[in-house]
Amino acid sequence: MLHKIPFFYVLCVALIMLIHMNNPFVYSNIKKCNKHMNSINISNFPGGEGNLCGRFKNILPRFFKTLSYKNLSPYKNLEEFNEPNICYKQIDNFKQCLYKNNGKEQVTKSDEKRKTYKNKSKLLFINSSNSPHFNLKKNWNKNQGLNYLFNRKLMYSHENYKNNVYLKIFNSEKKNYSIHSLGDNSTNDDNTISNKNINNCYEKYNGNNLDKYFDKINKYINVDMYKNKYGEEIYNEIVNLYVKRDIPKNYEQKYFFKNVKKSIIFDIDKYNDEEFEKKIQEEFTNNGVLINTINKKYYNKKNIKRMITILNYLPLLKIINTPMDLKNLKKKYLPLLSHELKIFHFFLVNITAGHFSPSLSLLELQLSLLYIFNPPLDEIIYDIGHQTYIHKILTGRKLLFLSLRQKNGISGFLNIFESSYDKFGAGHSSTALSAIQGIYEGDWQLLCSNKKENDILKIENNCDRSYSPNKFYISIIGDGGLTGGMALEALNYISFLNSKVLIIYNDNRQVSLPTNGKCISGNKPIGAISDHLYDFVKKNGQIIGNENLNKVNHYNSKENNINESDKKENIFTNLNYNYIGPIDGNNIEQVIKILEDIKNKGIQKSTILHILTNKSSDFINSKSPINIMHSIKKNEIFKFNIEELDSCHDENNNEQSKKEDNEKKDTILNDNEIFSNETYINVYTKEMLKYLEKNKNIIFISPAMLGGSGLLDISQKYPKNVYDVGISEQHAVTFSASMSLNKSLNVHLHIYSTFMQRAYDQIIHDLNLQKIPLNIIINRSGLVGEDGATHQGIYDLSYLGVLNNSTIISPSNDISLKKALKYCSINRKEGSIYIRLPKVNTLSNSYMENYLNINIMKDLEEIEKIGDPEYARNNYFGKSQIIQMSREKKGKKLVCIFNMGSMLYNIVNAIKEIEKDEKFSEEFSFSIIDMIFLNPMDKNIIDYVINKNKHNYLITYEDNTLGGFYTHFNNYLIEKNYILKNKLYVKNIYFPNHPIEHATYKEQQEFVKMDQHNLIYRIKNYLTNNF
Repeated sequence: MLHKIPFFYVLCVALIMLIHMNNPFVYSNIKKCNKHMNSINISNFPGGEGNLCGRFKNILPRFFKTLSYKNLSPYKNLEEFNEPNICYKQIDNFKQCLYKNNGKEQVTKSDEKRKTYKNKSKLLFINSSNSPHFNLKKNWNKNQGLNYLFNRKLMYSHENYKNNVYLKIFNSEKKNYSIHSLGDNSTNDDNTISNKNINNCYEKYNGNNLDKYFDKINKYINVDMYKNKYGEEIYNEIVNLYVKRDIPKNYEQKYFFKNVKKSIIFDIDKYNDEEFEKKIQEEFTNNGVLINTINKKYYNKKNIKRMITILNYLPLLKIINTPMDLKNLKKKYLPLLSHELKIFHFFLVNITAGHFSPSLSLLELQLSLLYIFNPPLDEIIYDIGHQTYIHKILTGRKLLFLSLRQKNGISGFLNIFESSYDKFGAGHSSTALSAIQGIYEGDWQLLCSNKKENDILKIENNCDRSYSPNKFYISIIGDGGLTGGMALEALNYISFLNSKVLIIYNDNRQVSLPTNGKCISGNKPIGAISDHLYDFVKKNGQIIGNENLNKVNHYNSKENNINESDKKENIFTNLNYNYIGPIDGNNIEQVIKILEDIKNKGIQKSTILHILTNKSSDFINSKSPINIMHSIKKNEIFKFNIEELDSCHDENNNEQSKKEDNEKKDTILNDNEIFSNETYINVYTKEMLKYLEKNKNIIFISPAMLGGSGLLDISQKYPKNVYDVGISEQHAVTFSASMSLNKSLNVHLHIYSTFMQRAYDQIIHDLNLQKIPLNIIINRSGLVGEDGATHQGIYDLSYLGVLNNSTIISPSNDISLKKALKYCSINRKEGSIYIRLPKVNTLSNSYMENYLNINIMKDLEEIEKIGDPEYARNNYFGKSQIIQMSREKKGKKLVCIFNMGSMLYNIVNAIKEIEKDEKFSEEFSFSIIDMIFLNPMDKNIIDYVINKNKHNYLITYEDNTLGGFYTHFNNYLIEKNYILKNKLYVKNIYFPNHPIEHATYKEQQEFVKMDQHNLIYRIKNYLTNNF
């Protein structure tokens, strides 16, 4: 009859029995075992003592459907049990307490006396007891479930919260934790209700264990290096704080001069959501952040709590929000904060993706500049800005770092619309020197205008430059940036005017995007200036390298006069700069010392501080070449789900967010059905390697972007054929153009669309006017995603379309690209060819066959025919491709969409959906043309669609902004008087003429309303309003 007793009553009886038994579950505080005896002391609650019931949910999760690992508490006030019946065994890498029958293994009295062990453990899971009262399986029905609890004779523990022993246990035993195996191996389906729950919580806890990620990062950084770099005391502090995670209770008093005003995050639970939003907005504003530019979701309670979870591992950074807070940190402990910033950088950039190694190179410098100087009063400008994540973290934006490079989040570059500490926006290289001189001279002009008339006359007549604004002007530029002509122009003019600025030259022997690829100049970084300074350092016994970076222990300036240059000459002293250096830029003590001297003695003339830095770490060294880590993808360092920062009890919120994500992913086709696994650059590289096997006279030129342009593999195999000219786009164009005059060579210039803007004068003057037959591969045309507004490739059709001696090809798939490359292989007499390659992957073969009506085998055969100049001229050059063509039908209006660029799939998918709508399919019939060429534009297909096939509704769609393909299309319609004569309705769809900020590629399409869903609405609305 026992099986008929309600489960609830049985459960109550079991609980009461547990509480009153003399020897319940071994509710223990396991102490560290004797290494020789392999034994431990056991303690337990005497009957009725302690809050056993209150912790029962944690001990017996089988009863409650959920495991609350986060709430496991240390067991206290445990009395020593005189006759322990469990012994300790060391098995592999985890501890396993085995239940032994008949008392064959006992803990000796001498073992009981061992009380020197300090590391206590938390009981993680118990499924064992020798009490006869727990032989319930003989008396209980299986369906009640309780009998399954006590069959496994195992108990697991871990030393403390830092160790992940429980993960190893679960990894090896997880399968045995199903409802079935907890009992007598029954497979009764009625008893599987908690199995899913246990697995869910297992997965959640596995993720919530952040310790393992921070342990990995410490390994990647190599904590041991601090011993030689900063001494035993700092090394021990770092080990205690970040390896052992032993944070002193009074750490703020120990490490700071005075208490720092705490952020609102320390009182986050005191406020409701609305109050917290108002408070945190106010805090951001006070910290110089222009918070109105940031989406509120990034600083809601949920995301701020995620950041708190990370910052709990970083006690100094958790307190520091602004440079004013930073200045309260005692100088000797700056290396601790430097280590915290590295951890934070590793962890967050791995989550968001972004530029990785550049900020490691300048971490100590960015920290030191904010510690010594007084921004935003003092002007600090970085070249490019991709290396300024530390600057952002310490200037009020650390809590926003989960939004890095995300839509409506903080930028991956400096942005004057984001913070008062970002004094000049950047993104492209070699601009910082001109910018800092302009700011200095502007302030100098105002200073002079406030002087008395006699002083002004003195300034004007005698060119007196002794007056100087009472603040510092600092610009940071790298060896790669100094290869740019604009930087050299500024370097000349700063010295000429004696603008009293400090230029910090970051010498890491890498250009902006290092490649380590072979080329005509070898593996060295680009430029004679870099080589000159390298030789200068080498001759003075201060050569930098991974193995001897720490040998750079002083700077070459006279001890008592910081502004008197060393007698040894170099390019900077020859330009009349006060030269200081070189120093180890990754040793914060050295950097702090020299910056303090500079601040105390002031800038009396244009000054160069030469620092030697290293972008690398143990982790990056293992991922050679370094360019792999210049910028990283999400989870490239270790796999991590952001929801792992949430606690297990947020399950409902997570399920809701998953539901919302699923709703957003309700697309016509998923990406796997549309795209292949190859990028356009991958396809290009493979094709050119094939061509090089037959023709060794193909030459490749790139302005410091070998890796991003797909030339690394080519450079490894054919180094003689590759030129990396450095960050010098203007030189690259003219250099390539003049080389192309040799008709025996087939020259390919690789250049990003965004950087090609810098060489527009050379494109017009040196290339186009002379009709030189150069092949220009435009990388990253169209939208570029997370790099944002400074790197968008959405202008090239506008400024190249006006060039009459240039052919522009916009492939929408890899077949189209291969045809274009075949055409470029033809030895032609004149005219440059521009091939626009987007950043996204190519379309899949199945998509091309099923949606674009491309016969892949037939098109591949045609590629070979294009190698014949006559066939190419008659059948390929300037020809579009018909995706689908409607014929004149009674009662139906004909609509034709003309595509230009890589987003053809959006139009095709949108039209397929519109055709499913009976209302529109009864009234309209659709044609789609992939134009491919601009200059020459396929006018024959336009004539055919309008005159022969009687289409009245024409739509253009392109991956460009104002003045692109649609301008040429509309001009042709006007020229032929088609609009009035044929009563046409014309709709142009193109990118708006305002900056498109950082977001994912998809999000940017949605933002400009050019994704497939918005296209459906826009096309339907256009047709409805003009029907």
